[in-house]
Amino acid sequence: MAKDCSSKGWELHPHPYRDDNRSASRYSSKVREGYLRLVSDIRAGNFDADVLGLWEASRGSRRTSEWLEIIEVCKDQGILIWVLTHGRVYDPTNARDRRSIREDASDAEYESDKTSQRILRHSRDNAEKGRPHGRQIYGYRRVYDAETRRLIEVVPHPDQAPVVQEAAHRALSGESFYAIAKDFNTRGIPPRRSAYREQRKYLGWTGPAVKQMLTMPAYAGKRQHRGEIIGDAIWPPLLEPETWDRLQRVISPPDRRRTNDWPVAHLLGGIAICGICGVGTRIGKQNSGRKRYDDQGNALPRAHYNIYICSGAPGKTGFHVAMKEEHLDKVVVDVVLARLERPDFLAMLGQADDSVDAEREALIKEIADHQAWLNEVQFEAERDAI
Repeated sequence: MAKDCSSKGWELHPHPYRDDNRSASRYSSKVREGYLRLVSDIRAGNFDADVLGLWEASRGSRRTSEWLEIIEVCKDQGILIWVLTHGRVYDPTNARDRRSIREDASDAEYESDKTSQRILRHSRDNAEKGRPHGRQIYGYRRVYDAETRRLIEVVPHPDQAPVVQEAAHRALSGESFYAIAKDFNTRGIPPRRSAYREQRKYLGWTGPAVKQMLTMPAYAGKRQHRGEIIGDAIWPPLLEPETWDRLQRVISPPDRRRTNDWPVAHLLGGIAICGICGVGTRIGKQNSGRKRYDDQGNALPRAHYNIYICSGAPGKTGFHVAMKEEHLDKVVVDVVLARLERPDFLAMLGQADDSVDAEREALIKEIADHQAWLNEVQFEAERDAI
């Protein structure tokens, strides 16, 4: 793209908008931060260029609604759209150019939909045949042909399979998930998955991780697809189906109350993290004052107060930091209120930079989607008129 810009006498902006490892399809679950920043910058007049350059039309988006949004904001700001693979510069103020871009957007969305449907059919077909899909299942390993890389079989992992079986038998014996996780960490058994967040790298095994592992039908030799068990898998079970069924009754008794509709009891519960190890803090109790005794020398009940304290991890050191709940809550509330009261707060909401609040961007995008739908209806009416 830099070479083509130079041949046209254009100067390439030093800070391009990028969405690396982000699909532009409607089926992507990842937020496209670069796209949101681009639209916000253009709308706010902070784009700092006369031409929006794209490698190909689908990199703008594979959603018609998003492309319509790009067209409208570029039209409003007088910005041209250059698609390198088309070898053409489009003028969003020109009706014919708008029509061409919209048709390309519709084609890109159509191809994305076809690809998604093909993948879903293939995934369902694999599931019905009992074949694996996606990442490796902890406790198993896949054996491939050395030349063709075709899957030959799925066999129990020599190190991991015994861990699954041990955890299941210990849970059936009445041992808590926390105790099992603590023992695994003490013995240095690697966790079944690498941490997906920086602050969780310290945790290792946890009680919820053990519980989640033991609920997987794969260990009973069953194939699951989109939350539904649809048949037998091609791999051997690590747990007999009857054992796995009994384990599920232990994990989730039919009479257990299942609701997470609880009121918030502590302002920073699940939010505050330890500054040493990055693990979340929990609420603890700390005695207040000295011990007191009655006239007979019996210890009197002691007053206490709540603290936020580092949770650590099962079998690992923790309790690195602790702070009185009342004090930390006050500090956080005071800082937030002070920020809200600053005269530049509302102005900052309209600016686009790397610190733009994600929730605000989501609201802006929702409004833009509604506007894009209206624009699409207008486009269809214009096309029918032609």
